[in-house]
Amino acid sequence: MKETHLAHRNVVIPDWSFRLLKCLLLISLLIISGCGYRLSGTGSSLPPHIKTIAIPVFKNKSSEPTIHPRLTNTIRRAFLTDGRLKLVDDPKKAHLVLNGILEFYDLRAVTFDVNDRAIEYWVYLGVNVDVKDRVKGKTFQKENLRTRWDYRPTANVVNAEANRQEALDEAFRDVSIRLVSLIIDQF
Repeated sequence: MKETHLAHRNVVIPDWSFRLLKCLLLISLLIISGCGYRLSGTGSSLPPHIKTIAIPVFKNKSSEPTIHPRLTNTIRRAFLTDGRLKLVDDPKKAHLVLNGILEFYDLRAVTFDVNDRAIEYWVYLGVNVDVKDRVKGKTFQKENLRTRWDYRPTANVVNAEANRQEALDEAFRDVSIRLVSLIIDQF
């Protein structure tokens, strides 16, 4: 039996253990490469004819009249950041058109202190999207997304509003990330 001596330590390792380790590594690599594994954000489940997307400003059915442009811009930024679809301004020049409706915005006090003051709120959003494949002239995908984000108000009115706006932005980011995944990765 051949043995390998490590120079800096007084350890003897049989050669068969190195061969076993190499075999295990090789088998692991074969399994990983053969099972369809890929890094998120590097591939796409989109048909090959889809390269561009347009995202018009979402319609707003919510009780908050000015937040839908922020939602739309957050979704656009998510697609730009992802980079697998080119964002175009003109829906007539896009392969996909993502039309959306902000169905509802709700703010609910969910936790109260001993003086019955709200100390935690939840921001609820409901968004419906209809993605059209303009190349094939058909609906590509429809989704109804719901999200909730929490925040804690402060005694300072300015800070309390800043916390609410941050919670709203987080809810927008959550919807945006989910949309990118649903449309491009299709899961």
